[in-house]
Amino acid sequence: MESDSGAHTIVILGGAGDLARRLLIPGLGEYAESARIIGVGRTSVDYPALVAESGAEHLAEGAEFLAADATDPADLRRVLDATGEGAVLYFALAPEVTVKVVTALADVDLPADLLLAVEKPYGRSAEEADELDRRLLALTDEEHIFRVDHFLCEAALTNLSGLIRANLPLGATWSGEYVEAIDIIYEESLALEGRAEFYDSTGALRDMVQSHLLQVMAHLLCADGRAEPAAVLDATSVIEGSVRRARYDTYAAEEGVDPSRGTETLVQLDLTVDLPRWQGTRVRLRSGKAIGDPEQAVTVHYRAAEGLAPARLVLPFADDMLLELNVPDPGDVEDLRRVTLHSDTVPSRLSPYGRVMRALLTGDHSVAVPVGTPQRAWEILRPVLEGFASGEIPLEEYPAGSAGPWK
Repeated sequence: MESDSGAHTIVILGGAGDLARRLLIPGLGEYAESARIIGVGRTSVDYPALVAESGAEHLAEGAEFLAADATDPADLRRVLDATGEGAVLYFALAPEVTVKVVTALADVDLPADLLLAVEKPYGRSAEEADELDRRLLALTDEEHIFRVDHFLCEAALTNLSGLIRANLPLGATWSGEYVEAIDIIYEESLALEGRAEFYDSTGALRDMVQSHLLQVMAHLLCADGRAEPAAVLDATSVIEGSVRRARYDTYAAEEGVDPSRGTETLVQLDLTVDLPRWQGTRVRLRSGKAIGDPEQAVTVHYRAAEGLAPARLVLPFADDMLLELNVPDPGDVEDLRRVTLHSDTVPSRLSPYGRVMRALLTGDHSVAVPVGTPQRAWEILRPVLEGFASGEIPLEEYPAGSAGPWK
């Protein structure tokens, strides 16, 4: 546990939901020695017990729950009256509910220092994201809006970005001149696990690629400080013919699934970034569910001389790293062997959501989703979503628990 600068208040709309129980409250417990947690929801719960069961026992005593309808201005006014100064209002809600809450807040006098923390998915299109931004900026300024994506606090991104900034050989070769391809892959062995209501209307492309992996890519490609994430996304396009989608073979039989929707549980696509620094580099994004021996890593493929395997730097979504090199036999320099150097990285003191909580409570916007980038991500994927809707991009199938197709 890290020590923060003092007691803070975090108000969680959807305070008894899955996101709060599994991630937000545990993350807050990791970071804060003292914090006031106020959960908000329509039905009262024993919040101290919930907070303790979520792994934040030391914060349970002061935890409280307010039964309220967060889409009702009068109820929101009552909630904010109970928070005091220096509060974070965290939207742990479905996107359609978030919009209703933001609309209701227009009829409430907000504390001047209130920070609005908005979870992904950030709308379901560029137009919806624009509208949400418009409504948020009618309430407050950018300094008091924090767009959350915990993947910007994942080890693969933070470790690789740190390596590029802190090591001249890596920083000097962080360009298309030296990097042939980058794979950003996040597969899961889990299937739906009771989340059909959310997932069947979302799918892998919206759930993972738009919300997370495009942000990871944009931040990685400007890790050396020579560009901004928005500029990277502005220059990004999908390589024609590279998009593949599939679903695992038992998906349609899952409770709550509408098979006619054709929801994909696995997606893969290749991107190009039309910036001088990244000409000729292919970026592959891949994410899926119900995958056997799932891969979760960022892999950098360096360019190589003809006939040689490329050097590869692998940063898993964990505190780990691998470097694959061609090493000669000392007795015969023409006899090259493949060697893998494997090392732990500096152990993380906080989980990704622990880092999110630290950023929120310290006012650190460096790990917030930059303004305008969700819209840019939606625009990149617009032709892909149209191809899904028209059937131009066919829906394939793979056995649940397999490695999936296209590998």
